[in-house]
Amino acid sequence: MEIREKLRVTAEEFFSQMMVSVLYDIKSATGRDVKREQIHKGYHYTKKMKNKVGCEGDVRITVTEYDPPYRYSASFDSASGINRIEYRLEEAPESGIEVFYLEDYEGDTKSQDLNYRIIGALYRRSAKKRTKKMFHAMEDYIIKNRDQA
Repeated sequence: MEIREKLRVTAEEFFSQMMVSVLYDIKSATGRDVKREQIHKGYHYTKKMKNKVGCEGDVRITVTEYDPPYRYSASFDSASGINRIEYRLEEAPESGIEVFYLEDYEGDTKSQDLNYRIIGALYRRSAKKRTKKMFHAMEDYIIKNRDQA
């Protein structure tokens, strides 16, 4: 899945807000307070997650690219395969930034890959809509709270 969205914030603002979520996820999963400065390419942690059918399992999250404030990528390695996400931020001179979001999946078996493609096709439109809505909610939050920083 690929999404490209323009936002009226700076790359630093968006990346900083995104890292608040990453650090919260790490704290929730591990109980450890991690500072943004401790995140780097190769940083990893394990958390429990439920899949789409409700089964819970361990997922190892690894930061695969970390170039603040322009790029963040991670892989989510589970018993069923590897899900990858990537955020790329580019300055858009007239309006703030353009966010490029990429997500893909590589199953451990061909049947898992096929299943992902079928399910993905059914849910892709709503997933894109939900992701764009989340980006604009982050944008609104950042703009609303600029004066308080």
